[in-house]
This record gives sequence, C-alpha cells and structure tokens, in this order.
Amino acid sequence: MTNYTVDTLELGPFTTESGETILNLKLRYEHVGYQGQPLVLVCHALTGNHLTYGTDDNPGWWRGIIDGGYMPIHDYQFLTFNVIGSPYGSSSAHTDADFPKHLTLRDIVHAIELGIKTLGFDRINILIGGSLGGMQALELLYNHKFEVDKAVILAATDKTSSYSRAFNEIARQAIQLDHSEGMSIARQLGFLTYRSSKSYDRRFTPDQVVNYQKHQGNKFKKNFDPLSYLTLLDVLDSHDIDRDRKDVDEVFGRLDTKVMTMGFTDDLLYPDDLVYATGARFKYHKHFFVPDNVGHDGFLLNFNDWAPNLYHFLKVSKFKRK
Repeated sequence: MTNYTVDTLELGPFTTESGETILNLKLRYEHVGYQGQPLVLVCHALTGNHLTYGTDDNPGWWRGIIDGGYMPIHDYQFLTFNVIGSPYGSSSAHTDADFPKHLTLRDIVHAIELGIKTLGFDRINILIGGSLGGMQALELLYNHKFEVDKAVILAATDKTSSYSRAFNEIARQAIQLDHSEGMSIARQLGFLTYRSSKSYDRRFTPDQVVNYQKHQGNKFKKNFDPLSYLTLLDVLDSHDIDRDRKDVDEVFGRLDTKVMTMGFTDDLLYPDDLVYATGARFKYHKHFFVPDNVGHDGFLLNFNDWAPNLYHFLKVSKFKRK
C-alpha cells in the first residue's frame, strides 16, 4: 500500500507583501508515495486544491496522469499544497476573519516554500503546474530556494494577460453585488474563457449549453467561498514575474533546470505563442503545442492527447543548451 497523507502544517506568524500578518499560517497538503523516490511538487490552479491523487472514493484532479502511467505512483512521490486564500484547509478569509485583505502570488509561493522546508525537503526533482499552478512554478524557479531538476509549465505565461484581468474584474463586480448569484455568474463567465467555442459547439446544442452553464454556476456557488474567490482573483491579477525586478532573464538564464512549456489550441487566456516565449527565457527549454481544441482547460482534460509529451520529457536525460 502506497503511503498516503493529508494533513495541515501550522507554521506560525506569516507576513505578506503588503505587510499584513497571518498569526498562525496553516497549510493543508497531500503527500503520496515513499521517501527516497524523486519528489514531484504539483501546484494547483485557481479553484483547485491539494488533492492531486486523492483516494479511490474521491479521486484527485490529476489522478489520471498518475494512474494512467505517465507519472507512475511507484516511480515518484507527490506533494501538493492547498494555496493560502483557498477555502480547502489552508489559511483563508473563509476561516480567519483577520485574513489579509491583499494577497499576491508571491505570498502563496512564499508559504509553499515554508511548507516544503518544514517537511524536510531540500530538492524538487520535478516541479509542475498548470495555469495559476504554472505561475507558482515560475516564482519558485526565480526564488531558487530549492534545486529543481525539471519544471513543467502548462497553459501559463510570465504575467496575467490583460484579457484575463478584464474577465476577473467582471467576476469581481458580480460577486460584490451579490455573493451567491454573483458567484454563479462569475463561474459561468470563467467557463467561457476556460473552454473554446469549438468545444462548446461540439458538445452542446444551443439549449443544452444554457443548462450546462447554469449547472456549473449553481455547483460553484454551493462549493466555493466568495471571499476566497475574491482573494484568489487578486492573486491571479498580481502575477507578473518581472514586477519590481530587472534580473529575471539573468536568473532564468543561469538555471540548470530543464523546462518544458505546453500551450493549448484556442486558449483564450494564455495563447501558445506567449507560453512559448515564457519558456524561451530559460537556458534549457522544450515546448509542445497541443491541438486539442478544448482551450485553456486542456491541462485538466484529455490526458492522452498531451501527457505522452510529459512522459517523454521526464525520461530524457540529455538536453542541448541554447
């Protein structure tokens, strides 16, 4: 039986970029696998959680990647933290009335770094994340608190696009007008950016799509906390790897980390060319383009369409320097 742990770290006082303080930082995490195996740090997306693998009764959001043989459970150990601000067990406005009013991507990455150190890890063999998870990976690489052998960045760029921020602001205004119905509208709006028009046309009739959108909105407003969602929209909008930094290209250019980026057809939020340009800032870089027509959410779906590229990248041992 593979070792499986879900637990919460209590890490004491934590100060954010804005100077606000969390009195006792709590960080929920999942660890699956055995000590001594190569460590895979998985960073989750905006409304995701720490349950990458999950259980037989409640499979995690990337269990298909692991059990599908692309990252076999017996070859690696997997660690995922629930980001602070999220309502799934880490410190957030959902459980802490004094939670900071302003939170950034750099804050959640700083918290993850504390968690990794507390659990006794000093090296990350594989760092992987999609969307907001890919943005976390970029910050972790820049900070370089841990040696990283290989990094996989899916559907993410070096800053949040203006297009994404525009949709985030509409979602924010809807929630501020009415927490419950605003959450439904925000989720329906988000889904339109996560999927492509081709995937909608292929899957739904005009009548079916209305019911589908309402179903997604109603499910989200029941399962996700509005204050947490507002926090995470701010986190997403804060992402810019170059903010107040002039040395990003220099730092990325000297890392020995082998980086793979992957872009998806019809990703409205983070187009393939911008994903490629982000990866091109690193010394060792491979890029794959996935013509799946699902859109931005491609990294959560249709694993057989793109995970073979991941499997190959993880097996390659020699890379040419650019």
